[in-house]
Amino acid sequence: MKRNRVTLATLAALLVLPAAWAYQTESDNEVYVGGTPIMRVRVASGGMSTAERATQIQARVNKFLGIGPIRESDIIARMVGGEALVLVKGQTLFTADKATARFNRMTPIQLAQAWAARMRAVLPGLTQPK
Repeated sequence: MKRNRVTLATLAALLVLPAAWAYQTESDNEVYVGGTPIMRVRVASGGMSTAERATQIQARVNKFLGIGPIRESDIIARMVGGEALVLVKGQTLFTADKATARFNRMTPIQLAQAWAARMRAVLPGLTQPK
């Protein structure tokens, strides 16, 4: 009987833990522009957790928002040194790694192209002079 209690308690903890974990980290993994989430980092990579990757990407987005006007043509997806990158004015914004691409059922360059398209829809409007 005691064994069943431990098993049920363990099972209950396992059922509750993933929900709490997902809730806790979901906002930590998001990147925002103007208070609107523009992407969610779902895969750890390069020795960084998803939250660390999101923080790094957020810093880059903030940097680009502060450098002045960005045109759609300034945002490109390109293979550089075997990595699929999204570049803004020649500087790295995102790296589309293999694990993240696999998670999204794409190749890295396809993922970089999708991210670049998303940024073309967002960044130019936020950086133009008013």
